[in-house]
Amino acid sequence: MVLLKILLYGVSHKTTPIEIREHYTIEENKIPEQLAEVLSFSGVKEAVILSTCNRTEYYLYIDQIEFMHGDMLRYLSNHTGYEISEVISTSYGKSNLDAANHLFNVATGLDSLIIGETQILSQVKQALAIAIEQKTSGPILNSLFHKAISFSKKMHTKTQLDHLSYNPGSAAVKLFKEEWENINDKRFLLIGSGKMIRLAAKTLVHKGATHITLTGRNEKKVNDLANEMNVWAKMKRHTGMLNRCFFTADFNHLPMSLAVADGVVVATKAQHYLVTEKTIEEMAAIRVTKKKQLFIDLAVPRNIEPSLQYIEGIQVLDMDQISFRLDEVNLDKDKIVKKITADLNEEVTVFDHWYQERQAVPYLHELHDQATELKEKTLSSLERKLPDLTDHQMLLIDKHVQSIINQMKRKPIESLKDLARKKSSRDSKKELNFFAKALGFSVESEKIEETTEVLTAESEESSIENNETI
Repeated sequence: MVLLKILLYGVSHKTTPIEIREHYTIEENKIPEQLAEVLSFSGVKEAVILSTCNRTEYYLYIDQIEFMHGDMLRYLSNHTGYEISEVISTSYGKSNLDAANHLFNVATGLDSLIIGETQILSQVKQALAIAIEQKTSGPILNSLFHKAISFSKKMHTKTQLDHLSYNPGSAAVKLFKEEWENINDKRFLLIGSGKMIRLAAKTLVHKGATHITLTGRNEKKVNDLANEMNVWAKMKRHTGMLNRCFFTADFNHLPMSLAVADGVVVATKAQHYLVTEKTIEEMAAIRVTKKKQLFIDLAVPRNIEPSLQYIEGIQVLDMDQISFRLDEVNLDKDKIVKKITADLNEEVTVFDHWYQERQAVPYLHELHDQATELKEKTLSSLERKLPDLTDHQMLLIDKHVQSIINQMKRKPIESLKDLARKKSSRDSKKELNFFAKALGFSVESEKIEETTEVLTAESEESSIENNETI
C-alpha cells in the first residue's frame, strides 16, 4: 500500500530566534547538493528547499510507508550541528493541508517579518525554479508552488498591501528616520551590493540623504552599483544641484569608513561576522566624535558581531529586533490581511480538493482507456460494415460517439472524485476501491505511483466537446 503525503520541515523568524536560525541557513550554491541528498532518502518522491534570510524550509512529497523521519532529523542535525532533540525543539513540521496553507501565507508575505513584503515572492519562485532545474520537484510540489505563486501575484495586484508594508531595505531607512527625524546631514555606510542594499540606497535618497558610501568584498560590484545609483539619483532629483551622493570605499579599510558614518546597513551573503569588536576598536581609535551610531544587520547568518550592542554609543539591530520595532497596529493593513486570509483559505481548499482527487487518477485513466478502446472498436466495426462512409461522415460519427461516451462517463467521474476527496483514511480508500471495482476496474490506486497530472482524460474530453460541430 502506498500512502503519499506532503511534509514540511522548517524554521522561521516566527518560531526560532536568529542565533539558532542562522545555523539552518543554506548557502545558495549548496541548495542543489542538498536537494539531491534529501531526494535520496527512502520514500522521498519530490523536494523543494526555500532558504531566505528569515526562514529555511524543506518541502517534501513522501511515501509514508518507506519514509523515515529519522533520516531527515539526522540530516538537519548534521547540517546545523545540533543534537536531534535540539532539532526537534527548534524546528517545526507540517503536513498536507497545513503545509499548503503555510506556503500560501509565505508566498503572499503574510508570514513575513514585514507583512506584505514582496521580496519573498521572488524567493519562492527561485526555490521552485532550482528544484525543477535539479529535477527534484514533480507534479505535486510543482502544482502547490505554482498555485501559491499565482495567488500571491493576484493578491498584490488586487489589494493595497504593497503600499502598507516595508521591505527589509526600506525598513532600515524607516528606523534611521525614527532615530534622526532629519537625515539630510547624516552620513550612511552600506556594506554589500545585493538587492537589499540597493533598496536601502534608493530609499535613503527618497528620504533626503545626500551622502551614502558603498563598500563590500567585491570591489567591482560595489563600483558598478555606485555608478548606477549616482545616475539614478541625478535623474530622480531633476536638478544639477547634486552631482554625486554615492561614494565608494575600500573594504580593506572598513574601520576608516565606519568612523565617519552615522548609520550603517550590512547585508551580504558572508557566513561570518564582517564587523567585529576588533573592527570597532580600530574605528574608535580614529573616530573624532562620540555621537551615537546605529548599525542595522539585514543578513542571516548575521554579519555584525552581536556583542557590539554592549559598546557605549553603538546600537545594533538584527532582523528579529527590526520586526519588534516595526510591529505597529495598522487598521488598514489588518482589514486587507483579513480579506486576503479569507481568499487564501478558499484557494487552499481548492488545492486540497485537487490533491485528494489524485487518489482517483488511476481509476480515471482506466475509465478513459476503456472508453477509448470501446470507441475505437465501434468505429472500426462501422468502417467494415459501411465501407461507403466518407471521411467527413466518419468524423461526425466519431464526434457523436465521443459525446455520448463523455456524457456516460460524467457521473462515474464525479463519484470517483467525490470519494477521493474524503479525508485519506483506510475506510475511505476501501470505499473508493469498492466503487471502482463495481465499475469493473482492475487497478488499485494504492499500488500506482502518481506521476501524471490529474484528470488528463477529462481535459481531453473537454477539448473534444468544445470543438464539436454537428
